[in-house]
Amino acid sequence: MNFRALEQSDVKSLQRLFMESLSDLIRRERFEDADLLDEEVARLNTTIQDHFDDDTVDLYVVEEDGILVGAGALLPPNDIISGNIQIERDAIELGSVYVSPRMQRRGVGQFLLEEMMREISVRGKKVFYLDAGFPSAQAYWQKRLGEPSHILEHYWGPGASHMIWRVHIKQGT
Repeated sequence: MNFRALEQSDVKSLQRLFMESLSDLIRRERFEDADLLDEEVARLNTTIQDHFDDDTVDLYVVEEDGILVGAGALLPPNDIISGNIQIERDAIELGSVYVSPRMQRRGVGQFLLEEMMREISVRGKKVFYLDAGFPSAQAYWQKRLGEPSHILEHYWGPGASHMIWRVHIKQGT
C-alpha cells in the first residue's frame, strides 16, 4: 500500500471512492434521509477543493495496485467538535476517513490511521481530534482509539449520539 497526498489527477477516483463508501455506509446503517448522501458528498467535494486551495486542509490517499482504496484528511476541527468542546489553539482534526467497501477488513484503515498519525507527529502535533456520527464508524473508532472523550447524547435524534475523540499521540507512532 502507498500513502501519499492527493493529486489533481486523483480527484475523479476519489469522488468515486467517496460515493461508493457513503452509499454502502448509508445502506448498511439503514438511514432513510434522502438528502444525507448528497450532503455528505457535497461536504467531501468541498474538502477535496480545500485541499488544493487552503493550506490548512490536506487530503491523503491510500493506493494499492494503482487504485485508490482509502482516504483521510487533516484539517481544522469541524463545527461539531469546536462548537461542543474546548480545543487547543491550532488543533487538528483527522477526518473524512473512508475505505472502499471491497477493501474493508484488510488493514487499509489501520494503515491509513498509522500513516496519518505519523504525519500529525511530523507536524509537531501531539494531539488530534476525530468525530463520528454513524454507529458503525463509532464502533470502528472505539475499537481503534478506545472510548470517546465526549459523547453528545441524542445529537442526531433520540438514541442517536455523536462521539468525539481527543487523541494523544504516543512517541514512536
